[in-house]
Amino acid sequence: MKKLLILALAFALTGCGALAPAATPTAVPPTATPVVLVQTVEVTVIPTQGATAIPTVTPAPTSTPQVIVVTATGGAAAASTNPTAAATQPAEAATATLPANVGGQYFTNLTRSGDLFYLRCQPDTINFGISTSNPYISEVDLFYRTEDRLSTSITDWKNGGKMVSDKNGNFTLAFTSAMVAPDFRTHKGWFDYEFVGVNKYGDAVGRTARISQQITYKIDCTD
Repeated sequence: MKKLLILALAFALTGCGALAPAATPTAVPPTATPVVLVQTVEVTVIPTQGATAIPTVTPAPTSTPQVIVVTATGGAAAASTNPTAAATQPAEAATATLPANVGGQYFTNLTRSGDLFYLRCQPDTINFGISTSNPYISEVDLFYRTEDRLSTSITDWKNGGKMVSDKNGNFTLAFTSAMVAPDFRTHKGWFDYEFVGVNKYGDAVGRTARISQQITYKIDCTD
């Protein structure tokens, strides 16, 4: 009986403990205001290309134009048409003196523009002139031959063409180096010539003296 009371008392105490009010929880302190931390980060930028420098252009001073007056002569104008030929060939001497009484009783005023011409460079033309007072001469032809100055070869005479008449007894002809027959051409030779007066029937009336070894004919400027 005594044991039963002890057990009953023990249960009673246990139940009272269960009915006791729960302990008041500890109050949670209020949450503090968050602090915003700002951190500065320095970033080093390495340029990939240097800055392009803008050059400063200084305008050139304006100079007063200089007027140069050049007086050209006939010889200078001819040389300027072919500077290579002018540089390689010597200055041309005065035209050689024609033989005495070269025109005979038929012709006067025999002229030529030079004593030298070339096939492949300048000068390549010689201008011939002649006059006659003979009423029967209606045409004048130029005949020529060449002499090779490097040998003893001389060609036959060949008709070089009819001269141009002004109908007043004056005749002219621009004879080019290309008009020399291919078989007559030589690297260094003489160009001999004479004039023949012809009547309207094609017959020879008179001729000049043969003018030999006064005109040089060459193929190249270096000959």
